[in-house]
Amino acid sequence: MRLLAALLLALTLLTGCADDSDPLATTETSEIEEPEDTLPVLGLWESEPLESGRTVMLTLSDDNTYVAENECLELTGRWELAGGQVVLTPDQGAGQQCGGDAAVELPPALTVDGDTLVPEGAGPTFTRA
Repeated sequence: MRLLAALLLALTLLTGCADDSDPLATTETSEIEEPEDTLPVLGLWESEPLESGRTVMLTLSDDNTYVAENECLELTGRWELAGGQVVLTPDQGAGQQCGGDAAVELPPALTVDGDTLVPEGAGPTFTRA
């Protein structure tokens, strides 16, 4: 009986000291950043009038390409949505502009503000068309 009591006491002490965590489980959770919903920015955007009086139509496609164009301009490239900004990456050597008008440059990023895309730095502001 003493032996049984000693074994039970030892088992109780060992069980109480045991680590309850699973040695294969990890306690750290890596935060995976969810991609932003691009649906609100897809489609056609129209710029404010430029110095020439013309506007630029910016189309953001769901394949992450863009085209900025009017009767005197065509600029193409890729875009992504990051931190509430549409980040533009122009195609190398792409783009046609008329010689008489001042060259149009798109900003490197446009901040999404509802139905408005506000340029970071110089460039036109766009509103949903």
